[in-house]
Amino acid sequence: MTFGEYYRQSFRTDIQRFMMSIPADSRNHDYDKTVFTIQYEKLGKDTPHLDVVPLKHRSHFAVALFFTVLVDEVFYTYYRSQYGEFRSLTMYPKFIGNCPGGCNHHFHPRDIFEAINCSSDGQNTYRRPDVSVYESFDQAIEVIKGEVFDFFSKYMTTINPSNFWQKCVNEFPFNKNNV
Repeated sequence: MTFGEYYRQSFRTDIQRFMMSIPADSRNHDYDKTVFTIQYEKLGKDTPHLDVVPLKHRSHFAVALFFTVLVDEVFYTYYRSQYGEFRSLTMYPKFIGNCPGGCNHHFHPRDIFEAINCSSDGQNTYRRPDVSVYESFDQAIEVIKGEVFDFFSKYMTTINPSNFWQKCVNEFPFNKNNV
């Protein structure tokens, strides 16, 4: 399955199952209980939460989650005055640190890739094998770029999709040569 097929056919189901596997007090960690949050540790190898995503989809899931969080953070950072409208249309989750204290900080979405391969013993010996995201990431770039352009041309026409996308590209953790 390509990233595009996964993103269009399975990601919504997988993200819903993943979010529902997290206790409500953790997935709605913000003071505003309509805001969905993912704490770093909920992606880690020691927890069962990512087990709801089939192994064959985990790299696609991690990359789709990265782009979802990235788009939300880029919008909040550069277009804050319009964020309320954007948030009401998307309801994207926030990626935050662990309690106590870290839950008050938003993490960069690139940390998702570290989190899914992290176990508390530092040896990566727990529940799941490491997830490699490089191939999925390369496949995702054009798919997500198309989604971004489509979204802004339909729902928020005051935002220039090219400018927005460039801000996203500037945050990529991997090779930018193929954008």
